[in-house]
Amino acid sequence: MASIISSGIGSGLDIGGIVQQLVAAEGQPLETRLTLKESKAQAKLSAFGSLKSSLSGVRDKLEAMKSPEKLLVRKATSSNEDVFSVTADTDAVPAQYAIEVVQTATSQKLTSGAFTGADAAVGVGTLTIDVGASRMILNITTENNTLAGIRDAINSSTSNPGVSATVVNADSGSYLILTADGTGAENTLTVTQAGGDGGLAALEYDPANGLVSMTESIPAQDALIRIDGLDVMSSSNTITGAVEGVTISIFSDTGGSSESLRVANDTSATKTLVEEFVSAYNDMITTIDSLTAYSSESAQAAPLLGDSTIRGIRDQIRREMSTAVNDLDASFSTLSEVGIELQLDGKLAVNDTRLSEVLADDFVKFGQLFSTTDGFATRLYDLTDGFLQSDGIIESRTQGLTAQIDGITDDREALNDRLLALETRLLRQFNALDSLLAQLSTTSNFLSQQLANLPGATSNSGG
Repeated sequence: MASIISSGIGSGLDIGGIVQQLVAAEGQPLETRLTLKESKAQAKLSAFGSLKSSLSGVRDKLEAMKSPEKLLVRKATSSNEDVFSVTADTDAVPAQYAIEVVQTATSQKLTSGAFTGADAAVGVGTLTIDVGASRMILNITTENNTLAGIRDAINSSTSNPGVSATVVNADSGSYLILTADGTGAENTLTVTQAGGDGGLAALEYDPANGLVSMTESIPAQDALIRIDGLDVMSSSNTITGAVEGVTISIFSDTGGSSESLRVANDTSATKTLVEEFVSAYNDMITTIDSLTAYSSESAQAAPLLGDSTIRGIRDQIRREMSTAVNDLDASFSTLSEVGIELQLDGKLAVNDTRLSEVLADDFVKFGQLFSTTDGFATRLYDLTDGFLQSDGIIESRTQGLTAQIDGITDDREALNDRLLALETRLLRQFNALDSLLAQLSTTSNFLSQQLANLPGATSNSGG
């Protein structure tokens, strides 16, 4: 490197300092231009990041608003949630119903007779257990013929059709208990045996054929409810479809009395979604305004002032916001007509009075204003999502700016290499000059000495 070349020996000059100043003078204008160019590119890159974030916020709210299930929420309530609870989807129609729970669905439970203990031998042979239309056949041998062994054989069987076995050790003895996993008559249990020593007959239960060695402690029972006096039966305690769009989960009977089920439009949930969308939209407008602003006081321009990309995004969104929804067959087709009003500054404001009127009068049509193929939320979601895709316009600009910054880094490295070469060349030139000056100084000193030794030089100098 140039630093190993000694400088200033012959001339006394600060050659290193001189060279550094010359190199700095050569490189400073270029470095300044590169720094300014990089700073602008970084500012734009950050600005597009902010724009992308604000657009994502709008898109996320639109995703909910274009979904009828999320926008048109129905609220179902039970007058007694200890008896039953309810949920409703968008197919539910606002109404009120009288609900009487006559009986809940139960899982059948069978209890064996008493044995001396869990390790008591029952018998060997083939044990067949049916749960409704499904069957399990177990081979009981001397290795698993105890109460506990049979329990384990039932629970571990890969063909188990839906029955659980337990052993209860009571004061009166040990009992095998079989419980159907599912509720209702469709999960009725039967237990039969064949072959072996006949001991497994103690576990038989098949009332249709007169086999009742086990006792039914809980019957297999379907749920029965009355909706406005109409009977509805179900094998499960969760009843779906009896009232369109409503799911009823029952827990206990009403003892002959009735409770009420009410379905209503959840306008407050819809308002919340609208307000969240308006807030996200206004945040996006604030972001766009800040990224395209110009301060006359400081004469400073925002990084995307005059940028065609952000201007195009803003214009397309505004155009979609002002385009009416066709074929809605409602008294409204624009946002302003339902109380979502565009302000002079480009932001939205909610007219709560008008919005409440529309939701009260035409809840479903309001949802269609946003969620149909031509609806506002659907169109705006597709538009903003397109901007944010990996092949979208924002990503394209981001990649371009990243490539530009990488190019500036390459230019800076090339400039550093050039300045290093310049420094080396200048140091060599100045050191060559310094060597020449040293030689001239030596020659001058020699000549001065020779002249001083010439005859008469002393007297001449003395005179």
